[in-house]
Amino acid sequence: MVVRCGSSISVPHSTMDAESKSNRPVKVFRARGVTASIFENESKTGDTFHKVTLQRTYHDGKEFKTTDSFSRDDLPIAGKLLADAWAFVLETEEEKKKGASKEA
Repeated sequence: MVVRCGSSISVPHSTMDAESKSNRPVKVFRARGVTASIFENESKTGDTFHKVTLQRTYHDGKEFKTTDSFSRDDLPIAGKLLADAWAFVLETEEEKKKGASKEA
């Protein structure tokens, strides 16, 4: 089975102030109503780490709602989006390591 993911969104860091940066994802992957959002956080020691949220959007009458519950058919999509999110986090960490080693 091949799952094709629809889109991904990057939010440029330079366009966000400190407050909105902490509340907005740095990257979003979407496919068929399932969304994986990646958030960048800073630890008390100043290290950067990432967290990923996964949710599904659905209609309830005329309203859009979200849930963290997934059906059987959502699982391959969720798996693909999580794999994409994991790859993005690994690439981001590697880029930061390379940038830090060039500065040293």
